[in-house]
Amino acid sequence: MYCVKCGVRLREGVESCPLCQTPVWNPDRLAGEPAFPDNYPHEHKESTLPAAVALTVICAAAMIAVLTVCFKLYGRLDWGACALGGIGLFFVVFALPLWFRSPRAEVFIPVDHAAAALLALIICLKTGGSWFLSFAFPVALGSCVISTAVCCLLKFVRGGRLFVLGGALLAIGGFSILIEFFAHLSFGTEMFLWSLYSLLGFGIPGLFLVIAGIIPALRRGLKKRFFF
Repeated sequence: MYCVKCGVRLREGVESCPLCQTPVWNPDRLAGEPAFPDNYPHEHKESTLPAAVALTVICAAAMIAVLTVCFKLYGRLDWGACALGGIGLFFVVFALPLWFRSPRAEVFIPVDHAAAALLALIICLKTGGSWFLSFAFPVALGSCVISTAVCCLLKFVRGGRLFVLGGALLAIGGFSILIEFFAHLSFGTEMFLWSLYSLLGFGIPGLFLVIAGIIPALRRGLKKRFFF
C-alpha cells in the first residue's frame, strides 16, 4: 500500500503514514467505515500575483517612458497615443487577467476586443483615416460575438460539443467573406481574393463536425480518438 498524500510505501497493518501522519485507507475496511481519510492532499496552485505585479510595473514604466520621450522631443503626445494604446492592449490581454484568481473568459474576451477596437480607433484618428467604422469596428464586433458565443456554449451547455465546434468553424469561414467585403468598402480591394479559400478551409471541417454530431457511429469514433 501507499500513502494517499505523500506516496510513501507503507507496511501492512499500519494505521497512519510514518512520514506525514495521514490515516491509511484500508481496502479491507469494515462496512460503514469511510472509504478515504478526511484529509486529502490539496492541489497546489501557483499564485499569479507576482506575474501580475511585474507586468503591470513594466507596462506603467513603458507608458511613462513614452510620455517622457514624446513631450521632451515634440512637446505633445504625437505618435505616443498609438504606443500608449498598444501598451494598454498588452496590459488588458496579458496582465489584467492575472489579477483575478479565476478570470472568466466570457468576460475578458469582450474586454480584449474592446481594447483592440480602441487601439484601432486611435490609429485611425492619428493617420487621418476613415476606415474604423467601415472596417475595424465591424470586424472586432463580429470576432467578439463569435468567440464569446463559442466560449459560453462550450462552458455552459452540456453536450453538443461537436455542433458547437463545427458551427464555430462554419461561422469563421462565413465571417471571412464579410471581412473581405468590409476591406473592399474601406480600401477598395478586390473581392474573393482569399475569403473563398478561407471559407473552404474552415467550412469543410466544420461541416464534417456537424455531420459527425448527427451520426452516432461517427460521433463515437471521434470521441474514442479525440476525446470529444
